[in-house]
Amino acid sequence: MTMWMQDKRYRIVAFISIVVSVVAITAFALTPSSVFGHAAPNVGSWFAPFTQASQASLPNYYAEGMVLQRDKPIAVHGTTDPNATITLTIQDGGKDVSKATVQADANGYFNAQAAAVPARLEPYSLTVASGKTTLRTINTVYVGDVFVAAGQSNMDLNYNSHYKSADDAAKNMQNVITKSDLPDTIDDENVRFIVTRDVPSSNTNETDLPLETFNSDGWVSATSASSPDLGYLPQFFAENVRQQEKDIPVGIIQIAWDGTYISRHVQGGDIYNNHVAPLAGFNVAGILWYQGESDAIIQSTALSYSAYFTKLINQYRQVFNQDDLPFLYVQLARYAGYPETSTVRQAQLDTLSAVANTKNVAMTVSIDSDKGTSELIHPLGKDILGYRMAQQWLAIQQKAAIPQGPIAISAKEKSAGDPSVAVVSFADDTATDLQTRQPIYSTFATSENVSVQVGMKLVGFEAASDNGVFVPAEAAIVGDTVEVQAEGLNSIREVRYLWSLNPNSRSMLYNGDLLPASPFTVTVQHHDDGTSE
Repeated sequence: MTMWMQDKRYRIVAFISIVVSVVAITAFALTPSSVFGHAAPNVGSWFAPFTQASQASLPNYYAEGMVLQRDKPIAVHGTTDPNATITLTIQDGGKDVSKATVQADANGYFNAQAAAVPARLEPYSLTVASGKTTLRTINTVYVGDVFVAAGQSNMDLNYNSHYKSADDAAKNMQNVITKSDLPDTIDDENVRFIVTRDVPSSNTNETDLPLETFNSDGWVSATSASSPDLGYLPQFFAENVRQQEKDIPVGIIQIAWDGTYISRHVQGGDIYNNHVAPLAGFNVAGILWYQGESDAIIQSTALSYSAYFTKLINQYRQVFNQDDLPFLYVQLARYAGYPETSTVRQAQLDTLSAVANTKNVAMTVSIDSDKGTSELIHPLGKDILGYRMAQQWLAIQQKAAIPQGPIAISAKEKSAGDPSVAVVSFADDTATDLQTRQPIYSTFATSENVSVQVGMKLVGFEAASDNGVFVPAEAAIVGDTVEVQAEGLNSIREVRYLWSLNPNSRSMLYNGDLLPASPFTVTVQHHDDGTSE
């Protein structure tokens, strides 16, 4: 072979190699970024054959009337044929407004992320297709704010399953209240919800939620006919949010389960497996949580509560892929039936500063909210709690300080060498305009009228010296702090406030937002400890 022929063959081979490389690189570069979802594909999937799907299966909460989260990508995940192409389309009156095409992996899993569309009260439609074949259509899809309502019975508490029948009414009212004392349920077609059944599972690969039968056709509007099936707390939360954001629909995914320990709600627990894990990949606005009564029954579960609760919040944020996802929770209300209620309340308070990211974590104190029904494990006052939690959520939305009652964070002796007076300090933004108020423990209390100002001394404080024996203490508001001293105690080592299971103080500590201080216990630092200024 001549040198000229060898050179010519070399140039042809080189040219072909360059063309193939350019075509491959160009094809990959022009592929929409959403083709592989958020996760980078493995190298093998780049060259897997694209095929048309014959079917597509979505989790069962992708259903008629659903609410998708605003200001975030429209996220739809499911399974189809291995390596098949899937196109997600959001339409408005037959016109495409958002679209994404993805390729399923070798197991058929796909996760499509289409661009966000504006929130509004009117519905969109959603289609899942492959090529020119439509595989699934949801004709009515709303875009607004979606909240997961989790925990146990005080989150799940609703009219139909707790008060409608004579037996349920007798069990939950116990001659303390009558049906006339129950609040009216909401009537708002722009609040839409689904509710899960109490069905355990050991399968960690669940994709569907165990939905109640009334959700078999899709999400339900919280009109007067259907809202009795939705928990009082989440529906009143939604009602208060809607009053401020009238053009934004609200969706509630209620996964609470009566009478459950927190350990069942964390990863590996049966409730986590089929109530939480199936929601992975679905975008939400935040979590609402009310739980802890079951853990307050015995000391061992109460003492481990803070560790579990911190873990739970971190895990929920991982499930929804947002490390500052708003997490709003209720501290346990007054109730004398469970001996470790005070311990769990303190654990809930401690969790505020223990989570991996403290941003957008807020606690609602319920010590004053039961309208005088503290004999009940399911007290009245869910309207008060729903209002307070909604104000927290709206503040988060507006990037404002989250309204919370005074949160005790530390205590120290007032002056060097005089440990007989302890000064309690509170978290920033929670101790402005400290004052004494008296809770309205009657059914006359409303969400915005829970207490009245009184010219009384603070009560409910106790102090202990090194022997750990608590005695009643005098307390006085001094600026943004509270000073505590007790007759007969020359040195105070601990201060606690409203530490009884069912406190009935004539006056309580509030701040300028008219929110009550959390019950607490705190160790007093002395100058000679080397830990105080």
